[in-house]
Amino acid sequence: MSSKDAIEAKLVGSFPGRFVGAMPVRQFLDFLPEADGRPIMPNVVSPEELLAFLPKLTTNLDLVDTSGCPDPSVVVDGYEFQPTMGLYKCESTRNGVTDMSAMEAWIIIKPSMQEDPFIDPPPTDDFTALVPCPEDPEREYYPKFESSDKKSISTRAHMVACTNAFFATQFRRFGFSILLCGSWARFVYWDRSGAVESRRFEYTNNFAPLAEFLWRLNRGSSGDRGVDVSVVPLSLSESQDNAVRELLGIGSSDPLYGYIVPVDTALEKPKDAEGRPLATHHFYVGPRPAPKQCSLLEQRTRSFHVWDLTQKRVVFFKETWRLDSQGTSTESEVYRELCSRRIPNIPTFEHGGDMSALGAKTITHSFNKTWWCCTPHDKARLPLVQHRIILRDVERNLSTFKTPKEFLTVLKDALTGEFHLRFSTHQAAYERHGLLHRNISMENIGITSEGRGLLMGWECCSLKSREELLEIQMGTLPFMSGALLDQSTQDKRHVLADDLESFLHVMMYTMVRHLPNTMTIEERNTMLQMFDEQYVLDEGGWAIGGSRKRKYLADPGFHLFKKFTAPPEIAYLLRQLCELFPIRYNATLQLIERHTRETRFKTRSDLLACHSEMMTHVNLSVPESEDYPDIDIRDFYTTTVNTYGF
Repeated sequence: MSSKDAIEAKLVGSFPGRFVGAMPVRQFLDFLPEADGRPIMPNVVSPEELLAFLPKLTTNLDLVDTSGCPDPSVVVDGYEFQPTMGLYKCESTRNGVTDMSAMEAWIIIKPSMQEDPFIDPPPTDDFTALVPCPEDPEREYYPKFESSDKKSISTRAHMVACTNAFFATQFRRFGFSILLCGSWARFVYWDRSGAVESRRFEYTNNFAPLAEFLWRLNRGSSGDRGVDVSVVPLSLSESQDNAVRELLGIGSSDPLYGYIVPVDTALEKPKDAEGRPLATHHFYVGPRPAPKQCSLLEQRTRSFHVWDLTQKRVVFFKETWRLDSQGTSTESEVYRELCSRRIPNIPTFEHGGDMSALGAKTITHSFNKTWWCCTPHDKARLPLVQHRIILRDVERNLSTFKTPKEFLTVLKDALTGEFHLRFSTHQAAYERHGLLHRNISMENIGITSEGRGLLMGWECCSLKSREELLEIQMGTLPFMSGALLDQSTQDKRHVLADDLESFLHVMMYTMVRHLPNTMTIEERNTMLQMFDEQYVLDEGGWAIGGSRKRKYLADPGFHLFKKFTAPPEIAYLLRQLCELFPIRYNATLQLIERHTRETRFKTRSDLLACHSEMMTHVNLSVPESEDYPDIDIRDFYTTTVNTYGF
């Protein structure tokens, strides 16, 4: 187990440059609407008297001491980070004293001002502490806002851990928390792009701001407090409830929710053939998705099956917080284009669009250049907007393949399409339309009911001609190429070779985790460390890591092939694919290639500048013969668990 200092450093590192402060307190209060009827409070309040006055300001909320009751969603590598106090709706259903999935807001209390994670800038008439902003020399900022003191880092980690759990377990557009350090207080506004902190104020001598904030929070609606109002708890009739639960695989005690999905936000007022207005949104029934214990910045995608109330069928629902930037295409637009061009092996797109009409977009980026903003890293806080789509044909994802042959078939379909087609799925999008997928991962390779593969997850794709967008890091970290994660890489553009390497990582990870082999637990875990490696984010929000990927691919014969003993046909394919990539990471091979005179033969680098070489290997790996040795993976798991214990 890592030390608590290491865990706190990891938590803080997962949220770099995202704290925007210090907003004037009066301005911060405007995040919530004004509310009449606040009870009269004294101006001077001691920390000991605080708990006596807070319930008078939270009449619609239960204020609960959660300090001694951990919630599993806020336990990180064995260490507890629960809030000191939680605010719940009165009489709300909650699982235990501390339940981040039910909280409306939370309070963290620290005993002294020295534990404040931020240092406010001096008064506005004192410019001696300001320095030019590296991204905008005409603007000055205060470089010491995020305190580097050990206690301050610990508090900041505590804040981030609670926020990660809060958003991971709820349907939220934004949220609020309060930080009390000794006799001083701060307010914090959170969304998926960052966090806005108020200036600190001494609530013991001026209780009015704290009283006003809590009263506005108390009287505000769920939407005012950041709840996603497009998702609602739902009850069905008994017969319908049983049928839907069985089709979706939902337990009898698990709650059901209704989800609103736009029909087509590209059309302002959709009409039918006779000119009559059409519905702008459709309604679906589904489960609460399982929370992922990851940083807020990684909580951008949720996908699961839902029930279509109108068509009476199961469909695939996907929600993404996408980059809202001029020139970027939405995933809905990409699917429409790919479907109209009959690109093979992609899900059937039904409809979808942005949820911005319901306020589902981030705003922390809008404070980047305010006079009070202390942080210079504008690029780290880019605007995001919630996007939802409905797809058909997606039965399950890659990790649920049943046999080695199905695994190879699905992978082939996602990368290469049908053998007789001139263009592959990924290649057709790239060469016909100039689209790079940029997020090849296990979750983005689906399986149809017939056992065929689908390439999904086009929310990160970019035109290869848009270099400024290709320089924005996209993808799923465990499967991202080693080159994109290398801090020393000079050219940060995402290129075709990065997508092809991601296909290799997906294949390798799936093989080690799910295919039969005779590796020991230690050998298996060693290989999986390639994908479980810790990453850090630099101040610009760029993920840094991937050293094991670069090391293994620089000499895959030494590091990989001697350990991986999958079925021979698949082990041979892995060997062929790995041998394409050493040119990216082996300095000796790069030197030889640079000093080799041009010939009519392709160089090693050329093989990664197109699809043909990788396509050839994968296409030939799936024999058409019915007698291809095929073991049922479920039988393998029964044997393996008994033998190796994993």
